[in-house]
Amino acid sequence: MIEEGHPLSEPDRRYWRRRVNRHVRKARRARTLLRWAGILAANVAIGAVLVVSFGSVARHFATSDEMAVREIVVEGTARTTPDAVRAALHEYLGRNVVELALDEVAAAATRDPWVKAASVKRILPGTLRVTVTERTPGALALVGGLVYVVDDGGFVMGPAGPDLPYDLPLLVGLDARQGKDREVTLARGVDLLMRLHAAFPTWTRGISEVDLSQRDRVVVTRLEGGPQILLDPDRIDRNLGAYLALKPTIARKVGDTSRIDLRWSQRISLLPAADISAPESD
Repeated sequence: MIEEGHPLSEPDRRYWRRRVNRHVRKARRARTLLRWAGILAANVAIGAVLVVSFGSVARHFATSDEMAVREIVVEGTARTTPDAVRAALHEYLGRNVVELALDEVAAAATRDPWVKAASVKRILPGTLRVTVTERTPGALALVGGLVYVVDDGGFVMGPAGPDLPYDLPLLVGLDARQGKDREVTLARGVDLLMRLHAAFPTWTRGISEVDLSQRDRVVVTRLEGGPQILLDPDRIDRNLGAYLALKPTIARKVGDTSRIDLRWSQRISLLPAADISAPESD
């Protein structure tokens, strides 16, 4: 029997404290879990309400007549007109502005042959704003007896009308080519003109016709008349600078010429106009 006052006669209070602390910690954890469970449940409920609300709003935007396209505003036109661009986009009137794919609308705007590219912006509730970049005419092309306008990239924009720029160079000789070969020749002709314009802009503006019928030469006729000028298709500016510098001397010493051939390396060949049957002279 343990006598009163012996260290083992009563429990150690330190162990009581540990057991009490464990109970307190468990109670705190339980309260914390319940609190977070309540917060989570509340968030789930709020999220469900938001999803339902968003779905209702989305259905409203997708089906409401208020979102139908009623107006198409066109900006950036100079040679074409806003009405012409709107005509290319007529099918989008009445459709839901929110559901439209803007890149599809932009592509449709290029049905106007003057429109090279377009960007589109939605303006709620029912407006499309279309900003266009127009093509730059680079030349005229004679094909099958009809004159067509070609942009500076070789794209055929359509037949030339009465209000189109007839001061552009006319590309001829294309009827000698067929199919893909004609397309390639046309694009090459425009590219040659762009390169000439970059190197000799003033002289290029005076070109009347460019004959592309032969593969080994580009034959240029000037607005003011004068000789035919034969250029190298592979090096379109070969000898041209030297010829322009020597032109007064040629006129003084040789007189009128019917042909100037610039295709040869470091050589300019002349055919005097007085004797068109004579061989070309250097």
